[in-house]
Amino acid sequence: MSVFRPAALYSYSFEPFYTSKSLYPSGPDFVKYLLDVAAKYQLVDKIQLNTDVTELRWLDAEAVWEVTLTHLVPGTGDLSAADRKVRVDKEGTRSVYVGTEKVRAKIVVSCVGILVEPNDWPAGIPGQDIFQGDIFHSARWRQDIDFKDKDVVVVGTGCSAAQVVPSLFDEPYKARSVTQLMRSPPWVMPRLEEPFGKDKYARYAPRVLRYLPILGYLYRSALYLLVELIWMTVFQQKNQKWRTKLESSTLARTHSLIPEKYHDMMTPRYSYGCKRRVFDSAWLPSMQRSNFRLTTQPLLRLEPDGIVLGSSPHSAAAEEKSSTDTHTEEHLPTSIIVLANGFSATRFLHPLTVYGRSGISLHDHWRDLGGPQAYMGTAVHGFPNFFMLTGPNTSNGHASLITSSENTAGYIGRIIRPVLNNEATVIEVKSDAERRRTWDVQSELRGTVFQNGGCRSWYQDADGFNSTMYP
Repeated sequence: MSVFRPAALYSYSFEPFYTSKSLYPSGPDFVKYLLDVAAKYQLVDKIQLNTDVTELRWLDAEAVWEVTLTHLVPGTGDLSAADRKVRVDKEGTRSVYVGTEKVRAKIVVSCVGILVEPNDWPAGIPGQDIFQGDIFHSARWRQDIDFKDKDVVVVGTGCSAAQVVPSLFDEPYKARSVTQLMRSPPWVMPRLEEPFGKDKYARYAPRVLRYLPILGYLYRSALYLLVELIWMTVFQQKNQKWRTKLESSTLARTHSLIPEKYHDMMTPRYSYGCKRRVFDSAWLPSMQRSNFRLTTQPLLRLEPDGIVLGSSPHSAAAEEKSSTDTHTEEHLPTSIIVLANGFSATRFLHPLTVYGRSGISLHDHWRDLGGPQAYMGTAVHGFPNFFMLTGPNTSNGHASLITSSENTAGYIGRIIRPVLNNEATVIEVKSDAERRRTWDVQSELRGTVFQNGGCRSWYQDADGFNSTMYP
């Protein structure tokens, strides 16, 4: 896996990542960058691992937060909340949890991300308990599983799936076959190519940019100008002409790289940008492999040795059967199922519970309001001295979340300064200000493809409320 954005864009302004050996660094390379930043700014000894914050409770009389910490068995911190529950049910509480502790704090800043808790196994699909193969989510990759000469099914066609699928054909995996299950096709864009080729870039670019960082700064600035131009044109619902041209060229490229039998299947029926775009240069060509199959046939159930698919307008089986035959089923031998079906993106702070004034739960508060919302995506009325770094409506569909997080951190730092300097006890946003801000955000979203692009995406909850994107 590699970073979804160019490193020059997906890095901190005070510590830009210009010296990567590729425009899109690998996952390990980017982790090393983050570790180096933490070490340089002396943050490592201030980070407490193997600890889960399970509850925050505001104590009004003392004007402090009571924080409940749950200490974990080393190594279990990487498990999702659902996986921890499964382990506890099988092996007991002590297999995951060591004990709890309560601490108090004047200020709490949540840095819980959005794409954290993987989506569960698709609801309503039976057979998970009898399937004899392996099932895991791409965000919780199983290094202990041998893919060689195995029949693999990948559920989903988003950004993660687009990176996973082509890698399964090569070392160290060498899968026998890969079948990818898709509900709707994404818009697929090519990645930027390294100047002078990958090898020469890896050899010379890090050294040149280390001694001439101004070149990296100019490149970073050019990227920002480009993505902002795309935002002001393509992502605005009113600019249909711009969007149509881009859709036409993007679709033509997609069709030129994939077998003709997938053309209709890989033609999006919604506006460019309505769902998260896929930037990848390997996924589409991998569809030419004889041991790859893409299908929109619905997953009906699991059996001990495989999966059962239903019929769809795009399946060969459906075309051969009469249009009145609605009971066509296909059994597909399967050894490994990789879930690339996204995250619980609209369940902010899940599974953390936050209780504000009068003991009100933040999730109940948001439910009463119709969905997660916060002033500037950061502060919520009734929850004093509590702030969020990646709160509601702070994500964007075109630039870098690291940049927006950096800006939000600076904003929070200015807000809490009076409390840190003992010039104030409580910082709390007014209800009217929060509601006006939410109204403005939702009104502006209606003018973008995120809300009116003809699709349903993970940006929205089941009721269509968009608490994810910044307009």
